[in-house]
Amino acid sequence: MDRCACDDATMQRLSTAVLVMVAGVVLLGAGRAEATWSIVGVDPETGEVGAAVASCVGFEVSIVPVLVPGVGAAASQADLSRASGDRLVDALQSGASAQEVIDAVVAADDRPDDRQFGAVVIDGGGAAWTGADNLEVAADRRNEDATGSAQGNILVSDEVVADAIAAFDAADGELADRLVAGLLAGADAGGDSRCGEQTATAAALLVATPGDQVYSQTDASLGVDPDSTPVPSVFVSVLVNRDGDRAPDRLAEVWATADHDASTIVVRQIDDGADTDARRLRVVAAVVLALIAALVIGVVIAVVVWRRRRRRRESTTLPS
Repeated sequence: MDRCACDDATMQRLSTAVLVMVAGVVLLGAGRAEATWSIVGVDPETGEVGAAVASCVGFEVSIVPVLVPGVGAAASQADLSRASGDRLVDALQSGASAQEVIDAVVAADDRPDDRQFGAVVIDGGGAAWTGADNLEVAADRRNEDATGSAQGNILVSDEVVADAIAAFDAADGELADRLVAGLLAGADAGGDSRCGEQTATAAALLVATPGDQVYSQTDASLGVDPDSTPVPSVFVSVLVNRDGDRAPDRLAEVWATADHDASTIVVRQIDDGADTDARRLRVVAAVVLALIAALVIGVVIAVVVWRRRRRRRESTTLPS
């Protein structure tokens, strides 16, 4: 084979590899969810499934829950896997138990030790996975009747999830009420260790009824816009300023004042400037990484071109 042809093929392969790297680092710069504590729950009598989430991050955490109405609910958090949403939906829809759902998504993951998952299935129990590389304190708990699972990482203590599941179990009312009670109990126990007394800057409550569509948005970057994305019957997402209100408290207030007789409750409340800094940092990170990747492409091309020219010069100076 001609050496120049080999060089062309090599340059094409290297350029393709670097372009893939560019795409990867840009997606990485778009933001990774570290949703600190969550409760997923089901109501076997109504078929409702839902989740409540809170974290000390600068973006909405409505990307964490995965809901299959009438079947079960799950949460994908810590270093959130974008691919986990489809995997969780497939496992839930297959009729698997909660433990089988968790086993399937963990087995398919490329970095399971970085992840944290929780799942509850109607008549299928509850289960969770807390990877060995989750930042401390990381823990998960289930209630006795296996209708709820709480999990969290980067916590003040494991009492955050212990108190959350206990409050969920003890609370009266509909599923959403019990999820909110669990979220507040987690906040009262200290919540996210990064947020101090504020406990969390982002919170979300999502509950689906049997007539709702499947909800899975783990591949979203910073949150879900209910005006452009189908959401479950209850969708409440709040994002507050750092050192402002406790996000779980704000969420509870929004839920308490909502019209519970309405067929849908959709509220997205974002404080002015709440996520500006986080977005800016992610954009800067993406630009820097893209520039580095572009520099690598330039170096690769320059090296290949130099080698081709050198070989041509050598071939023209060889004696006939």
